[in-house]
Amino acid sequence: MNPADNPSTFVNTLPEKNIFSDSVFHMFQGKKVLVVEDNPADAELILLAFKIHSPDTELKVFQTGPDLLYFLKSAPSEYYALILMDLNMPVMNGRELLSRLNKHDEWKEIPKVVFSSSKQREDVRDCYELGAKAYVAKPFDLQEFEKAIASIASFWFRVQPNYFYNPAL
Repeated sequence: MNPADNPSTFVNTLPEKNIFSDSVFHMFQGKKVLVVEDNPADAELILLAFKIHSPDTELKVFQTGPDLLYFLKSAPSEYYALILMDLNMPVMNGRELLSRLNKHDEWKEIPKVVFSSSKQREDVRDCYELGAKAYVAKPFDLQEFEKAIASIASFWFRVQPNYFYNPAL
């Protein structure tokens, strides 16, 4: 039967050439996450939780916002799946860091998740207004802390992979 004889049938001819570049597939492998956390114990817990729940993720940890900004300015343009950051930090707090990141064309598209012990409504509201894509309250219980990191990794790397930012595309 010829598809043209049946009006409810359609034919779609795909191009012979692969229309997806290798960089599109690369976005979902070897994810890179930038972590800004001034508390060494929390930074270690974050690293451990990612190692358990998202072992193919490459993490770079910075203790201050200026350290992250310096790295981004001096590093070659790469894609980063996520910036996970604390809110209450010395030198530059999370609000100021969000503001600076979102003023830079290349960095404003990187999803930013605030992971903070603060549960104050104004902190949450301010972070969203400054461009955070999510705000997760940092649990004090170790198992809950691990679950929170697992949830962040699960959402950003499995449920919402379209948020990956790749300047090469």
